[in-house]
Amino acid sequence: MNIFLGSPSTYAQIVPRLRYLKSTLISPDKIRELTPPLTDIYAYLRETRYKAVSETKNAQDAEKEIMKRFYSAVDEISSFTPKEAVNLALAFAREDEINDSLLVLRSIAEGKEVDKNNLTSLLWSQSSLNKILAEPDSLAGIQRYLEISLKYKHIYNALKDAYSYFNELKDSSVITWYSLSATSNLYYDSFSDLNSIDKNYVSKTLCPIIEGKIALGLIQASLLKIPARIIELSFSKINACNISWNKISSIYERESADPIALSTSLREHFKYIKIEGKKEEEIMDSIRKSSNLSAKRSSEAAFQSYPFSPSLISAALILLKQEASNLKTVISSAYLRLNKDEYEQLLII
Repeated sequence: MNIFLGSPSTYAQIVPRLRYLKSTLISPDKIRELTPPLTDIYAYLRETRYKAVSETKNAQDAEKEIMKRFYSAVDEISSFTPKEAVNLALAFAREDEINDSLLVLRSIAEGKEVDKNNLTSLLWSQSSLNKILAEPDSLAGIQRYLEISLKYKHIYNALKDAYSYFNELKDSSVITWYSLSATSNLYYDSFSDLNSIDKNYVSKTLCPIIEGKIALGLIQASLLKIPARIIELSFSKINACNISWNKISSIYERESADPIALSTSLREHFKYIKIEGKKEEEIMDSIRKSSNLSAKRSSEAAFQSYPFSPSLISAALILLKQEASNLKTVISSAYLRLNKDEYEQLLII
């Protein structure tokens, strides 16, 4: 293990860039002020990194331009990141790749046409999924798709496991459900090789996200009647965030027939998120909201603590990805002519 991980010399190039990126983020107050008409929103964005967004003519093109800016930032940050933390930076784009690759797998399994316009990660310059789909007959069948994916480990592992569970349960919903496990493991793996000090700092920013995915995975698994054995296989490799898999597995096995009872029993076993509500959708909304807000708070705090930690990489990209999400919500709501009360609860502020 390299005892110099996180030293000032190791991160001297990247830290100033991360602090500059943080200083250019759109403030929560300004996000709240970005309300229709669309011309006013675009007038503001013209003076930011999102200038290209202001030149789009529909919501889908606007969302693509927003994500292009995000992926460009991932590329830049990863190019200056020390080798041991490169996977941490890339995880924020690979998350989208895994989600999209599983959508493709589900479409193939259901015999549906794959709409590449809905695959956001194809906009990323380093997209492995782009390379997979560019191969002849990549969508001809599941076995061909898996075969081509084999050289891209982070995608192949997710596809292989999801396909295995689909074969066992005979329900294509399990394929997209598995994205919660695959991306939780992606984030855990991205910092698991750091030294103990750096790992601790990074985990404070990523554990809210990991906890949120695990909790959503458990509630959705309950609704889909996924057996406890598959839950354990999917999530138990994550040895972080003070999660006790013995307790959670026991709770799931006991309460999985009732998602409401399950959510009640799970509440005290997560540090960063809240599990609230009396209906399934309310419960899942509370998990998503609290996970995002907790990640935002932890990321903001990272910039006030140890100044040469890879946690600044995860913190900056969490905040930037949340900014992208907020802008997509504001712009799509403007195109749909929604008023502020109808979409403000979806913002991460």
